Amino acid sequence: MGIERTSNLAVSLLLAWLIHSVPVAWAGETEVPGEPGAEEPAKRQSSRRAATSVTVVASRTNTENAGATVVVLDREDIRRLPVRSVPELLKWVPGVDVQQRGVEGIQADISLRGADYNGTLILVDGEPVNDPQTNHHSANLDVPLDAVERVEVLYGSASSLYGSGAVGGTINIVTRGASLARARAQIEGRYAHGSNSLDSGGVRLGGRFSDRFSMAADWGRSESRGFQDGTEFDSTTLRLTSRLDLEPGPLTLSLGYAGRRFGAYGFYGTRFPYQQETTRARTGRLGGELTFGAWTVSPSVAARDHHDDFVLDRNRPEFYENLHDTLVWTERVTARRTVFGGVLVAGLEASQEEIESSNLGDHDRQRQAVFFEYDRALSTRTQARLGLRWDNFSDYDSRLSPQFSIAHSLGGGFRLRASAGTAFRIPTFTELYYRDPGTQGNEELSAEKSWTVEAGGRLEKGKLFVDLAVFYRESQDLIDYVRFEPGGTFYARNIRNAEFTGIEFSVGSTFSSSAPFRVTRISAHGTYLFFDLADLAREAGGAVEGRYVLDPLEYKFDLAVAGFFPLEVSFLARTTYFERPSSGSPGPLFDARIARQLLEGQIIELFVEGRNLSDRTYEERPGVPLPGRTFSGGFHITW
Repeated sequence: MGIERTSNLAVSLLLAWLIHSVPVAWAGETEVPGEPGAEEPAKRQSSRRAATSVTVVASRTNTENAGATVVVLDREDIRRLPVRSVPELLKWVPGVDVQQRGVEGIQADISLRGADYNGTLILVDGEPVNDPQTNHHSANLDVPLDAVERVEVLYGSASSLYGSGAVGGTINIVTRGASLARARAQIEGRYAHGSNSLDSGGVRLGGRFSDRFSMAADWGRSESRGFQDGTEFDSTTLRLTSRLDLEPGPLTLSLGYAGRRFGAYGFYGTRFPYQQETTRARTGRLGGELTFGAWTVSPSVAARDHHDDFVLDRNRPEFYENLHDTLVWTERVTARRTVFGGVLVAGLEASQEEIESSNLGDHDRQRQAVFFEYDRALSTRTQARLGLRWDNFSDYDSRLSPQFSIAHSLGGGFRLRASAGTAFRIPTFTELYYRDPGTQGNEELSAEKSWTVEAGGRLEKGKLFVDLAVFYRESQDLIDYVRFEPGGTFYARNIRNAEFTGIEFSVGSTFSSSAPFRVTRISAHGTYLFFDLADLAREAGGAVEGRYVLDPLEYKFDLAVAGFFPLEVSFLARTTYFERPSSGSPGPLFDARIARQLLEGQIIELFVEGRNLSDRTYEERPGVPLPGRTFSGGFHITW
């Protein structure tokens, strides 16, 4: 049943893409304005900033999000970093907690502000991709790294924008799509070889077939024998996109595929460490942004199909195997216009989630939502935004999610901001229905509920920036797997009440110099979370251990330095220090990259990268070791 259903999905999306491609033959030769992402790197604004640029993730109003804390990594940042996947990229974003079970982004839990990985909503081009089976698969993205235009991170509760899941924050992966600016063709290639027989590469091909129609294909592959027995992996991602520019506005269509097979050593327990997992994600999205008079209307339909095959003992696959197939459909329409001196957005949304599983059974649920935003300048220095969303569920109570934010410029490059909002999350199918001797789900789980307040400020003075934010979040019914005696069974339970207070800071500066050896940028970032672990255990009914909520990131500090050696060899180095209750203090981790451009215009680049150069023994998830010192080297070609 699951195979037949997902095959029909693939055929339907492929037909839609082919139909969408038909206008190539008859599209007119009207000149097309410059498209997003066409700016020269020298003209780009600094990317590590909070609430100083229009971002998709922060608001649908297409205006500056007044009171939100936002961090953006743009294409130029991504090109310089020693990473090969989106989860690895997110480790470079201030305050983002990425707990890897496997390297190269094979499986990663992504958290913000102590809300655990379930409380982080992940979007691709504004479309939620969190998996209803388990959020362990939410970062299983069909987006090769070279297909990413920028990454936007919105910190804090955002259910007024996106509904369920946006508790600690929201991460939006904005792809390059088929937007080629005025270029007629685009070719990029990347390859790296490194420790543990690593081979990793990718290709991007794009073409403008008329002034109205363009297409692009992004492909990536990575494989390794692993740093120890049971940690091998291979991963393939493919993304096809097309864009048709009509008189009212653009229509875009994307199809994606991600296939991974990996040794899941100790992923879900140490009694049978030699586990194995195979996953497959397929997505499709058709959307537009069409202007009719004073209104801009954005309709979209999206689907995500995910397959998970988990084997507990790879030497005896028949002993215990779980097969899960999920399918999510989402339809949405938003309308935007100027009203009373501000920007109003109104929208409708509906979705359906289905699962067919050998362990969880067959289930489905539906959701409908109505949402509004209003963004308005209260004065030349003050901006405010109000958001309100109502979600109705087939198997949970309806939820009303308000949010308010405000910002005020004091002049001299100093800006204050504040916001307050609510969030909620309905349980995953795994939390509700999973059963094995060591883990028990709970069909009586309540939905998580939270409210957050935050305040912050930012100073930009010349080449110096300083950003500081403090927040407080109170949650009811957070969901975690807890046990009440050492070595006992983990049970899914609601934690009645949980309080978190946090401080986040970023400071940095850029420098100008023509010396052979020069530093061009220094930045430091930190996040510190205050909580009472004993109180959390009491609120969980006296648990002695928890897997996620009872194991939050306590603090994380990063120091990064970039510059040039003689002969114009660029370098980037970072040291990271973090701690959580289960990991203790692993000591500092060092990553570095050196590169040399061979031709002007960033056409050919040679690079060497090193990770964990201090060769620390550490874990980000208890019982799952991560590699020691590793190196890789390769090239990147852009044409």
